[in-house]
Amino acid sequence: MNTEGGKVRWYLKPISVILLLFFVLGPFALPLLYRSPRFTKGWKIILTIATISFTAYLVFVSLRISRELFSKLG
Repeated sequence: MNTEGGKVRWYLKPISVILLLFFVLGPFALPLLYRSPRFTKGWKIILTIATISFTAYLVFVSLRISRELFSKLG
């Protein structure tokens, strides 16, 4: 299911999963992380925590920027 003739599909390779987690899909790529056979359970937990933390940071910064813009406009 996750392989093509014994090879891991491109979207389940470690570099692809990490790029999808941090630059493209964010937490929506977590199912790909958990389907990937190349990550150990420990790495999956670490990357999950890192992805959630990074996403929370981006939300916090976005809210801070929007508040600053609204205060300058209004």
